[in-house]
Amino acid sequence: MAIKGNLVPNITMFDREGNIDEAKTSWHMDWMFSRGVDGLFLTGSYGAGPLMTNEERVRIFRLAKKAAANFKGKILLPHVGCIDTAGAVELAKAAQAIGVDAIGAVPPFYYKHTDDVIVEYYKAIIEAVDLPVYAYNNPETSRYTFNLKTVQRLKELGLAGMKDSPLSIGFVSQVAYMAQEAEARGEKPFQLIIGTSTGWLPLYFMGVRATIAGMNNWAPEIMTELVRATFAGEMDRARQVYLAMMDLSAKLHFTDSTIASHMALYARGFDAGFPRKPMLLPSFSDSKYREIRGYLELAFSKLGLPFETGNFEID
Repeated sequence: MAIKGNLVPNITMFDREGNIDEAKTSWHMDWMFSRGVDGLFLTGSYGAGPLMTNEERVRIFRLAKKAAANFKGKILLPHVGCIDTAGAVELAKAAQAIGVDAIGAVPPFYYKHTDDVIVEYYKAIIEAVDLPVYAYNNPETSRYTFNLKTVQRLKELGLAGMKDSPLSIGFVSQVAYMAQEAEARGEKPFQLIIGTSTGWLPLYFMGVRATIAGMNNWAPEIMTELVRATFAGEMDRARQVYLAMMDLSAKLHFTDSTIASHMALYARGFDAGFPRKPMLLPSFSDSKYREIRGYLELAFSKLGLPFETGNFEID
């Protein structure tokens, strides 16, 4: 199964005490789906996976399954990466039992691992489930950077593809063209997915057909319009939206992306709960919320997109 379109590494919402807020998390999933987001990448870094127990992560998988049932054709791609192999395998099996479409996993993090260790880790996950398994290249969090040789070894073991966040053009282009060459030879398809909105438009011409974009957490209308215009071949519109998206994205990169996502939702008037500690939101009296509101209003206005707001009032 090839994953296509506009996915989101959706945030998990907690209450002030750090408990999962199922009502707000479910509302957020529904809200994004109804605004054109094609799928959810669950309990990754945005989704606070490393701050949660496996049981809590499974709860989020179940919430997503329930939310997706209200829409047609939505993709569920749980992130099952753990610091240990057994934990990742346990999550992968639980995700399959719930009925998701595929699974993704960052390499085991914190410790420094060799290529051979990484291959064995993914081999265990691939052999544990009958689902497409995607590796997630995110060296900033895992301390491991994929190389082409390791990707080729994993492809031979049955890896379905890779989500890449750093977007090192040399590596990304090698993986993209390796996959195309292999498919041309009649081999099993291997898919490259970009784990960011950055680079979407140029990489589309390299064969990329799916993005997992954090902006969907707080401005799904913009990403939906960008992907729609690209697929429709409306390149003048796609370039316009891409430039606006890149500008807005840069303005929100003033703090951790999970915190920025909560803040941007509050700036739109939506009660977005809280991140789990040690992450903290600035006080609602902080002027940054109104600054973000201004950025959003300007971007939506320039693109001619309706700007929906909620009833939550910041101080």
